[in-house]
Amino acid sequence: FVAFMSVIGLALGVAVLIVVLSVLNGFERELRSRMLAVTSHATITGVDGTIADWRKGQADAAREPNVMAVVPFVESRGLLANGERVAGALVRGILPDEEVKAVGLSSRMRQGSLADLAPGKFRVILGRAVARELGVEPGERIVVMAREESATPAGFAPRMKRFTVSGIFESGMYEFDRGLALMHMADAALLYRLGDRVSGLRLALEDPFLAPLTVRSVARAIG
Repeated sequence: FVAFMSVIGLALGVAVLIVVLSVLNGFERELRSRMLAVTSHATITGVDGTIADWRKGQADAAREPNVMAVVPFVESRGLLANGERVAGALVRGILPDEEVKAVGLSSRMRQGSLADLAPGKFRVILGRAVARELGVEPGERIVVMAREESATPAGFAPRMKRFTVSGIFESGMYEFDRGLALMHMADAALLYRLGDRVSGLRLALEDPFLAPLTVRSVARAIG
């Protein structure tokens, strides 16, 4: 009887341990997949906030070990307005064809697609939460205001441009769904007057756990 109860107790203990580990591993995997659907494994930005010769930097970075993809981006804070509704957001300019190589956001699109972002069309893709806060759906228009100011005859005024909402994404992470707006990199560079410069380069790595070592190696390689 004692031996039988010992075996039962041991079996129950192992079963509980397996269940707990499975739950934790599943939670970690789900959390990682949701975060990496929007963010990259590593990011390199210029010392002054921009990178001028980014095409050469992209080519040099792509030759480094452990690097699967290198994509440029333009990123800054901005205000999104629809009538009296206003929401702050991180405005990110991307190249749709390049973006799909680094992150899995295309699989998180609920309406529209990244391919709808075209240069000169001034289209924007919003997170589900910020779109709900602004009360907009695809096809409607919003005003994007940059934090930089422009000089006008009446004084300094926020730089702003009207964009058409072309899509909605839902990453499952509230901070991204509430605070991120995507547009084509050319439109973002025009809005923030960066010319041919970008804010930085985002890296997709074969082994994300080697990101600290890899990003330093890449930074040295591109100068």
